[in-house]
Amino acid sequence: MVRAAVWLPVTGPALETLERARRRAQRRGGGPIFPLHLTLLSGIETTPEGGAEKLRSLAARLSPFAVKLGRIDWREERYRCLFVSAEPSTALTAAQRLACEIFAAHPSGPFEPHVSLLYGDIGDELKKQIAAELGGRLDLVLTADSVQLVEASAQRPVEEWRTLSERALGAAAP
Repeated sequence: MVRAAVWLPVTGPALETLERARRRAQRRGGGPIFPLHLTLLSGIETTPEGGAEKLRSLAARLSPFAVKLGRIDWREERYRCLFVSAEPSTALTAAQRLACEIFAAHPSGPFEPHVSLLYGDIGDELKKQIAAELGGRLDLVLTADSVQLVEASAQRPVEEWRTLSERALGAAAP
């Protein structure tokens, strides 16, 4: 069994802009380097094979869709230290609900889609300064065109997170 998450990886033209923002944020706030992504679902317990099969099913039932990013925000949570909020569009919330259905998961809280720029534990004043230095917003549109099953959990060091499976959205499940 592995503890895993379902991610929409950041790709395409927005990746470069988000990478630059993350590098600037990490120079000021530290923290580990991790793949830029939007989490659809976390805390899954599955086998790699079972998870890959469920990911195939999820990908086959979704078509690529746009995700709008905007305000840079922060929380007093390690994995939401500094992030860019995503608009909870119909397509994005439907993808998250479908992931929950297929993986038989029940999220512990409301779906608050975002792309993290910084993981860690730094003070609110520094988070506010970094957000201001980044312009307070990153108005970008991502194209969600694939999903990943990633072995990632709070119990595993970020440096050891690894992609177990990736599928293109709209790809027919064999």
